Amino acid sequence: MANPRQRSKAKSHRSTKPSIHRIRKLHQKSRRAPPLKGPEVLQQGWDKKKTVFQNYAALGLLPSIPIPNQATSSRSQRVQLPSLPEDIEEAPKVGFGRIIRDEDGNVIDIIIDEDESIEQEETNIPFPEDGEEKPSVVGKTEVVRKLEQLSATSAPVNRHTSTSERTWLHNLVDKYGDDTESMTRDRKLNVWQKTEGEIKRMIKKAGGVDKLRA
Repeated sequence: MANPRQRSKAKSHRSTKPSIHRIRKLHQKSRRAPPLKGPEVLQQGWDKKKTVFQNYAALGLLPSIPIPNQATSSRSQRVQLPSLPEDIEEAPKVGFGRIIRDEDGNVIDIIIDEDESIEQEETNIPFPEDGEEKPSVVGKTEVVRKLEQLSATSAPVNRHTSTSERTWLHNLVDKYGDDTESMTRDRKLNVWQKTEGEIKRMIKKAGGVDKLRA
């Protein structure tokens, strides 16, 4: 039977690490999907059981052009592209060349395709001229159409100047007025090393030189 001194010694050396049950709970909480932040239309059409790519495809938010090197999950079906035979060499692209070597590895010829007619035909995409009406893109799904309407009717977000930034601009304007070039060269006041264009935009956002002076 342990004496009181040994019991107090065991209590003082008790581990403060979290228990296994607590660690398991923390892992389960970290594996939970974060809450979806966005318009209510997108939240209603979002399926939590699907991946992000599957939800985008179902909502019609994916481009019609196939994306190369697209990451697929283990459950999705992988498409095997047909490989070219080894004895057939791929034709060089426009502006590139192919080096031909002999059996010893010496360069004996360089083939460069200078025919740009194919490239011009591929890149000759008709664009509407000035004054012509651009064709409207119709959303594929109801979610896309509602998101486009929400984007067209939403007002721009007004950016406000912080208190510390306004104090810093007030000190610059109080010393140099509207001389932004001198503000840029001041190493003591221009602690953030802002350029002249950045200082002009910040003064404009804060309401102008007259408002900062007041």
